[in-house]
Amino acid sequence: MNPPASKTPDFSIVTPSLNQGGFLPECLQSVQSAASPLAIEHLVIDGGSSDSTREILSSMHRGPWVSERDNGQTHAINKGLAQSKGQILSYLCADDFLEEGTLEAVHDAFVRNPSMDVVYGDGWFLEGDSGWKRLKTTGAFSYERLQRGNFLIQPSVFFHRRVYEKFGPLNEKLQFCMDHEYWLRIGKETRWMSLDIPLATCRLHAGAKTSSQLVKAWDEARVMQAGYGIIFRPTVDALWMRLVGHHYYRMKRAAFQMLGKRIRTSP
Repeated sequence: MNPPASKTPDFSIVTPSLNQGGFLPECLQSVQSAASPLAIEHLVIDGGSSDSTREILSSMHRGPWVSERDNGQTHAINKGLAQSKGQILSYLCADDFLEEGTLEAVHDAFVRNPSMDVVYGDGWFLEGDSGWKRLKTTGAFSYERLQRGNFLIQPSVFFHRRVYEKFGPLNEKLQFCMDHEYWLRIGKETRWMSLDIPLATCRLHAGAKTSSQLVKAWDEARVMQAGYGIIFRPTVDALWMRLVGHHYYRMKRAAFQMLGKRIRTSP
């Protein structure tokens, strides 16, 4: 059920989407199943998909959505955030999904700790269509850790509206590392809380932007981090990715998907 117009939503979740119809239903269902007793505003901002996305949204989505050309994923997220009304904000890509009980756990954490600005947790990596999920733990927050690399799992991060009102939207010049840049931008002036439980699942697949454009993604991260005075490690990482890393990660994805299928089918 959509929240009544007179009630401020507890959550606003923005889902950017483009030709992810094969994954979108699981994403939508993961939010819908968490909607009661909380008031959830789920805004889907689709970039004009040519697959089954519009039909899926028309038939099963309970919240506001739009399907029109945009300027990329970051622009889509910002469009949704600008329309949002909830007190707790996040974005959930169309090929990812929330874990059961996530929104209640996050809401309870904010209620019990009203001075907290950001609540985050662990997450799962789902290897393609293998059904195999690997847990990634995040640990305690520190800005120094964030400067060494993005240890956070984006769909497992939730921030209070006051953060958005103070620091503004994501940087639309970035299409890969906009989340890391945002955490660096806000990290020194905000309070963070870790729940130490998996809150969301990231799906790793060949069609994902960060999988298909690894060299470009890491080079963008190098330039972005240089703006925060972080130079040596991102430069080395980007060079390694350009020379051999992109081959390594593609082989790793293929191997992990094969292993996952074997694990799932083993007696």
